Amino acid sequence: MVRNRQRDDGALIGLSDALSTSGLTKLLLHAWERRYDLLPAERTDTGRRFYTPEQVERLRLLKSCSDGGHRIGSLVPLSIDELSRVEEELKARQSLTEILAAVQALDSDRLHALLQARADAEDPERFVRATAVPLMREIGTLWESGQVTVAAEHMATAKIKRILGRLFDRCPPAASNALRLVATTPEREEHDVGALVVTLLARLKGWNALFLGASLPADEIADAAHRRGARCVCLSALAGRRSSFARHLRELRAELAPGIDIWVGGPAYEAITSTEGVTYLPDLDAFLKALDIAQPDVSATV
Repeated sequence: MVRNRQRDDGALIGLSDALSTSGLTKLLLHAWERRYDLLPAERTDTGRRFYTPEQVERLRLLKSCSDGGHRIGSLVPLSIDELSRVEEELKARQSLTEILAAVQALDSDRLHALLQARADAEDPERFVRATAVPLMREIGTLWESGQVTVAAEHMATAKIKRILGRLFDRCPPAASNALRLVATTPEREEHDVGALVVTLLARLKGWNALFLGASLPADEIADAAHRRGARCVCLSALAGRRSSFARHLRELRAELAPGIDIWVGGPAYEAITSTEGVTYLPDLDAFLKALDIAQPDVSATV
Protein backbone atom coordinates (compact mmCIF):
# COMPACT_ATOMS: atom_id res chain seq x y z
CA MET A 1 0.00 0.00 0.00
CA VAL A 2 1.31 3.47 -0.92
CA ARG A 3 1.36 5.56 2.25
CA ASN A 4 3.06 8.70 0.88
CA ARG A 5 3.94 9.99 -2.57
CA GLN A 6 6.24 12.45 -4.28
CA ARG A 7 5.34 15.28 -6.59
CA ASP A 8 7.34 18.06 -8.22
CA ASP A 9 6.83 20.58 -5.39
CA GLY A 10 7.59 18.13 -2.56
CA ALA A 11 6.44 15.05 -0.72
CA LEU A 12 2.80 14.36 0.01
CA ILE A 13 1.63 12.54 3.12
CA GLY A 14 -0.91 9.75 2.99
CA LEU A 15 -4.07 9.60 5.08
CA SER A 16 -2.74 7.12 7.62
CA ASP A 17 0.35 9.21 8.45
CA ALA A 18 -1.69 12.42 8.40
CA LEU A 19 -4.07 10.98 10.99
CA SER A 20 -1.21 9.67 13.11
CA THR A 21 0.64 13.00 13.10
CA SER A 22 -2.39 15.23 13.63
CA GLY A 23 -4.09 13.04 16.22
CA LEU A 24 -7.37 13.15 14.33
CA THR A 25 -9.67 10.21 13.75
CA LYS A 26 -10.77 9.48 10.20
CA LEU A 27 -14.36 10.24 11.18
CA LEU A 28 -13.50 13.69 12.56
CA LEU A 29 -11.24 14.57 9.62
CA HIS A 30 -13.98 13.71 7.14
CA ALA A 31 -16.46 15.79 9.15
CA TRP A 32 -14.09 18.79 9.05
CA GLU A 33 -13.64 18.30 5.31
CA ARG A 34 -17.39 18.58 4.79
CA ARG A 35 -18.03 21.45 7.20
CA TYR A 36 -14.93 23.60 6.71
CA ASP A 37 -13.65 22.67 3.26
CA LEU A 38 -10.39 21.26 4.69
CA LEU A 39 -9.71 19.21 1.58
CA PRO A 40 -6.54 17.22 0.86
CA ALA A 41 -3.96 18.52 -1.61
CA GLU A 42 -4.60 15.56 -3.86
CA ARG A 43 -7.18 12.80 -4.16
CA THR A 44 -6.64 9.90 -6.54
CA ASP A 45 -9.24 8.26 -8.76
CA THR A 46 -9.39 5.42 -6.24
CA GLY A 47 -10.17 7.83 -3.38
CA ARG A 48 -6.76 7.94 -1.69
CA ARG A 49 -6.10 11.23 0.10
CA PHE A 50 -2.71 12.94 0.21
CA TYR A 51 -1.74 16.06 2.18
CA THR A 52 1.13 18.53 2.15
CA PRO A 53 3.26 18.79 5.33
CA GLU A 54 1.77 22.24 5.91
CA GLN A 55 -1.76 20.83 5.75
CA VAL A 56 -0.88 18.11 8.25
CA GLU A 57 0.63 20.65 10.63
CA ARG A 58 -2.47 22.79 10.30
CA LEU A 59 -4.67 19.81 11.12
CA ARG A 60 -2.52 19.05 14.17
CA LEU A 61 -2.81 22.65 15.37
CA LEU A 62 -6.57 22.68 14.82
CA LYS A 63 -6.91 19.49 16.87
CA SER A 64 -4.63 20.78 19.63
CA CYS A 65 -6.38 24.14 19.93
CA SER A 66 -9.89 22.71 19.76
CA ASP A 67 -8.96 20.19 22.46
CA GLY A 68 -7.83 23.17 24.52
CA GLY A 69 -11.33 24.64 24.48
CA HIS A 70 -11.44 26.84 21.36
CA ARG A 71 -14.34 26.44 18.93
CA ILE A 72 -13.19 24.81 15.71
CA GLY A 73 -15.25 27.30 13.70
CA SER A 74 -13.24 30.21 15.14
CA LEU A 75 -9.93 28.40 14.50
CA VAL A 76 -10.37 27.43 10.84
CA PRO A 77 -9.87 30.98 9.44
CA LEU A 78 -6.56 31.40 11.31
CA SER A 79 -3.15 31.04 9.66
CA ILE A 80 -0.61 28.48 10.84
CA ASP A 81 1.33 31.23 12.65
CA GLU A 82 -1.83 32.39 14.43
CA LEU A 83 -2.77 28.83 15.36
CA SER A 84 0.74 28.28 16.70
CA ARG A 85 0.36 31.29 18.97
CA VAL A 86 -2.98 30.00 20.24
CA GLU A 87 -1.37 26.64 20.99
CA GLU A 88 1.52 28.34 22.79
CA GLU A 89 -0.91 30.28 24.97
CA LEU A 90 -2.82 27.09 25.79
CA LYS A 91 0.40 25.34 26.80
CA ALA A 92 1.40 28.34 28.87
CA ARG A 93 -1.94 28.28 30.68
CA GLN A 94 -1.47 24.63 31.48
CA SER A 95 2.00 25.39 32.86
CA LEU A 96 0.76 28.05 35.27
CA THR A 97 -0.12 25.57 38.01
CA GLU A 98 2.86 26.36 40.23
CA ILE A 99 2.45 30.11 39.80
CA LEU A 100 -1.27 29.94 40.61
CA ALA A 101 -0.51 27.91 43.72
CA ALA A 102 1.79 30.69 44.91
CA VAL A 103 -0.96 33.25 44.21
CA GLN A 104 -3.57 31.29 46.16
CA ALA A 105 -1.15 30.79 49.05
CA LEU A 106 -0.28 34.52 49.09
CA ASP A 107 3.36 33.45 48.79
CA SER A 108 4.75 36.74 47.50
CA ASP A 109 8.42 35.72 47.42
CA ARG A 110 7.70 32.45 45.59
CA LEU A 111 5.45 34.22 43.08
CA HIS A 112 8.08 36.85 42.34
CA ALA A 113 10.79 34.22 41.87
CA LEU A 114 8.65 32.19 39.46
CA LEU A 115 7.63 35.22 37.41
CA GLN A 116 11.16 36.61 37.29
CA ALA A 117 12.52 33.26 36.13
CA ARG A 118 10.10 33.26 33.22
CA ALA A 119 10.83 36.87 32.35
CA ASP A 120 14.56 36.12 32.30
CA ALA A 121 14.09 33.03 30.12
CA GLU A 122 11.67 34.50 27.58
CA ASP A 123 11.79 37.52 25.32
CA PRO A 124 9.39 40.29 26.42
CA GLU A 125 6.66 39.57 23.85
CA ARG A 126 6.64 35.87 24.68
CA PHE A 127 6.47 36.64 28.41
CA VAL A 128 3.43 38.82 27.75
CA ARG A 129 1.73 36.21 25.58
CA ALA A 130 2.72 33.04 27.41
CA THR A 131 2.76 34.19 31.03
CA ALA A 132 1.40 37.63 31.90
CA VAL A 133 -1.83 37.65 29.89
CA PRO A 134 -2.81 33.99 30.45
CA LEU A 135 -2.03 34.34 34.18
CA MET A 136 -4.21 37.41 34.64
CA ARG A 137 -7.05 35.75 32.74
CA GLU A 138 -6.78 32.64 34.87
CA ILE A 139 -6.68 34.64 38.08
CA GLY A 140 -9.77 36.53 36.96
CA THR A 141 -11.60 33.27 36.31
CA LEU A 142 -10.55 31.86 39.69
CA TRP A 143 -11.58 35.07 41.44
CA GLU A 144 -15.05 34.90 39.89
CA SER A 145 -15.44 31.33 41.15
CA GLY A 146 -14.19 32.22 44.63
CA GLN A 147 -10.94 30.26 44.37
CA VAL A 148 -8.74 33.36 44.56
CA THR A 149 -9.22 36.14 47.11
CA VAL A 150 -9.22 39.84 46.31
CA ALA A 151 -5.98 40.17 48.28
CA ALA A 152 -4.33 37.44 46.20
CA GLU A 153 -5.51 39.07 42.97
CA HIS A 154 -4.11 42.42 44.04
CA MET A 155 -0.78 40.85 45.04
CA ALA A 156 -0.46 39.04 41.71
CA THR A 157 -1.35 42.18 39.75
CA ALA A 158 1.31 44.17 41.60
CA LYS A 159 3.95 41.51 40.85
CA ILE A 160 3.02 41.31 37.17
CA LYS A 161 3.15 45.09 36.82
CA ARG A 162 6.54 45.18 38.52
CA ILE A 163 7.96 42.60 36.09
CA LEU A 164 6.39 44.31 33.06
CA GLY A 165 7.81 47.64 34.18
CA ARG A 166 11.31 46.20 34.20
CA LEU A 167 10.83 44.79 30.70
CA PHE A 168 10.62 48.35 29.37
CA ASP A 169 14.36 48.58 30.01
CA ARG A 170 14.86 45.87 27.36
CA CYS A 171 13.07 47.89 24.66
CA PRO A 172 15.24 49.69 22.11
CA PRO A 173 14.89 53.49 22.15
CA ALA A 174 12.28 54.81 19.76
CA ALA A 175 13.42 56.61 16.62
CA SER A 176 12.99 60.37 16.56
CA ASN A 177 10.24 60.05 13.93
CA ALA A 178 8.49 57.08 15.54
CA LEU A 179 4.71 57.11 15.71
CA ARG A 180 3.38 57.93 19.16
CA LEU A 181 0.57 56.53 21.28
CA VAL A 182 -0.66 56.88 24.82
CA ALA A 183 -2.36 54.10 26.79
CA THR A 184 -4.57 54.23 29.87
CA THR A 185 -7.96 53.16 31.24
CA PRO A 186 -11.21 55.14 31.48
CA GLU A 187 -12.40 56.72 34.70
CA ARG A 188 -13.10 54.28 37.57
CA GLU A 189 -11.29 51.44 35.79
CA GLU A 190 -8.34 50.57 38.00
CA HIS A 191 -7.27 47.40 36.15
CA ASP A 192 -4.48 48.83 34.02
CA VAL A 193 -2.40 45.73 33.17
CA GLY A 194 -3.93 45.65 29.69
CA ALA A 195 -2.89 49.23 29.01
CA LEU A 196 0.60 48.51 30.36
CA VAL A 197 0.88 45.44 28.11
CA VAL A 198 -0.05 47.28 24.92
CA THR A 199 2.39 50.08 25.78
CA LEU A 200 5.18 47.53 26.13
CA LEU A 201 4.27 45.74 22.89
CA ALA A 202 4.10 49.04 21.02
CA ARG A 203 7.54 50.00 22.34
CA LEU A 204 8.89 46.65 21.15
CA LYS A 205 7.44 47.43 17.71
CA GLY A 206 9.33 50.73 17.55
CA TRP A 207 6.55 53.09 18.63
CA ASN A 208 7.10 55.95 21.03
CA ALA A 209 4.49 54.70 23.50
CA LEU A 210 3.60 56.25 26.87
CA PHE A 211 1.70 54.52 29.68
CA LEU A 212 -0.44 57.04 31.58
CA GLY A 213 -1.57 54.81 34.44
CA ALA A 214 -5.20 54.11 35.29
CA SER A 215 -8.56 55.86 35.56
CA LEU A 216 -8.27 59.10 33.60
CA PRO A 217 -11.13 61.40 32.54
CA ALA A 218 -11.56 62.08 28.84
CA ASP A 219 -10.22 65.64 28.94
CA GLU A 220 -6.99 64.56 30.69
CA ILE A 221 -6.40 61.79 28.13
CA ALA A 222 -7.01 64.16 25.25
CA ASP A 223 -4.65 66.75 26.73
CA ALA A 224 -1.90 64.13 27.12
CA ALA A 225 -2.44 62.87 23.56
CA HIS A 226 -2.19 66.37 22.11
CA ARG A 227 0.88 67.26 24.15
CA ARG A 228 2.59 64.06 23.03
CA GLY A 229 1.59 64.39 19.39
CA ALA A 230 -0.01 60.94 19.59
CA ARG A 231 -1.20 59.04 16.55
CA CYS A 232 -3.67 57.09 18.68
CA VAL A 233 -5.04 56.60 22.18
CA CYS A 234 -5.32 53.05 23.55
CA LEU A 235 -7.89 52.24 26.23
CA SER A 236 -8.31 49.00 28.15
CA ALA A 237 -11.16 47.98 30.46
CA LEU A 238 -12.27 44.71 32.03
CA ALA A 239 -15.71 45.39 33.50
CA GLY A 240 -18.06 48.18 34.42
CA ARG A 241 -21.17 50.01 33.34
CA ARG A 242 -21.58 49.98 29.59
CA SER A 243 -23.24 53.41 29.59
CA SER A 244 -20.32 54.97 31.49
CA PHE A 245 -17.70 53.59 29.09
CA ALA A 246 -19.77 54.62 26.06
CA ARG A 247 -20.14 58.16 27.41
CA HIS A 248 -16.42 58.33 28.16
CA LEU A 249 -15.64 57.30 24.57
CA ARG A 250 -17.98 59.95 23.14
CA GLU A 251 -16.43 62.63 25.33
CA LEU A 252 -12.91 61.55 24.39
CA ARG A 253 -13.73 61.46 20.69
CA ALA A 254 -15.12 64.99 20.92
CA GLU A 255 -12.01 66.24 22.76
CA LEU A 256 -9.45 64.65 20.44
CA ALA A 257 -8.27 66.06 17.12
CA PRO A 258 -9.81 64.18 14.16
CA GLY A 259 -6.47 62.66 13.14
CA ILE A 260 -5.99 60.84 16.45
CA ASP A 261 -7.50 57.35 16.49
CA ILE A 262 -8.91 55.59 19.53
CA TRP A 263 -8.18 51.86 19.92
CA VAL A 264 -10.04 50.02 22.66
CA GLY A 265 -9.69 46.50 24.02
CA GLY A 266 -10.93 44.32 26.86
CA PRO A 267 -14.27 42.68 27.72
CA ALA A 268 -15.89 45.94 28.85
CA TYR A 269 -15.77 47.36 25.31
CA GLU A 270 -17.16 44.32 23.48
CA ALA A 271 -20.80 45.28 23.85
CA ILE A 272 -20.42 49.00 23.11
CA THR A 273 -21.94 50.13 19.83
CA SER A 274 -19.38 51.23 17.28
CA THR A 275 -18.38 54.88 17.51
CA GLU A 276 -16.87 56.76 14.59
CA GLY A 277 -13.14 57.12 15.07
CA VAL A 278 -13.02 54.25 17.59
CA THR A 279 -11.66 50.79 16.71
CA TYR A 280 -12.30 47.75 18.91
CA LEU A 281 -9.36 45.32 18.94
CA PRO A 282 -10.45 41.94 20.36
CA ASP A 283 -7.00 40.52 21.15
CA LEU A 284 -3.25 41.11 21.04
CA ASP A 285 -2.95 39.82 17.48
CA ALA A 286 -5.44 42.44 16.32
CA PHE A 287 -3.51 45.11 18.23
CA LEU A 288 -0.18 44.09 16.71
CA LYS A 289 -1.75 44.05 13.25
CA ALA A 290 -3.08 47.58 13.81
CA LEU A 291 0.42 48.71 14.79
CA ASP A 292 1.85 47.19 11.61
CA ILE A 293 -0.81 48.79 9.40
CA ALA A 294 -0.07 52.22 10.83
CA GLN A 295 3.71 51.74 10.83
CA PRO A 296 4.38 52.77 7.18
CA ASP A 297 3.41 56.32 8.17
CA VAL A 298 6.53 56.51 10.37
CA SER A 299 8.71 57.76 7.54
CA ALA A 300 6.38 60.73 7.07
CA THR A 301 6.16 61.59 10.77
CA VAL A 302 7.96 64.75 11.81
